[in-house]
Amino acid sequence: MKTINQTLGILAFLVLLGCSVLKSKEVKQAENKMNFTFSKLNKDGLTKDRKTSLAFEFCIPNEPEFLDKVKSIDESLAIYMSSTGRIGCEENQILCIGETKGMDYKNVLISLTKLPYVKSINESFFE
Repeated sequence: MKTINQTLGILAFLVLLGCSVLKSKEVKQAENKMNFTFSKLNKDGLTKDRKTSLAFEFCIPNEPEFLDKVKSIDESLAIYMSSTGRIGCEENQILCIGETKGMDYKNVLISLTKLPYVKSINESFFE
């Protein structure tokens, strides 16, 4: 009985920690480049609090091969050649904005964060 109580206590502790201990290495590495976590989203890519998709933005070098690569990962990305976005793309970069709704958002975000030229992915707010 004591072993069962200890086991339940450990499981409860892990749940309270947000299960960060149980995150895969791939998810942890992706979240290191993101200013939000996957725990903010439900299985459909909607935010748990507002039940809306999460918009995200990132910068890539202004070269066709980089644009082709990110579009092959997420063809729904909006591309802005002359905007810096909130993330602050530099003059020689392209702003890319995507959303988590209606796609395999976790795999898309993980794939984007694996690209060495994507330095960070931030939540995007439209005001």
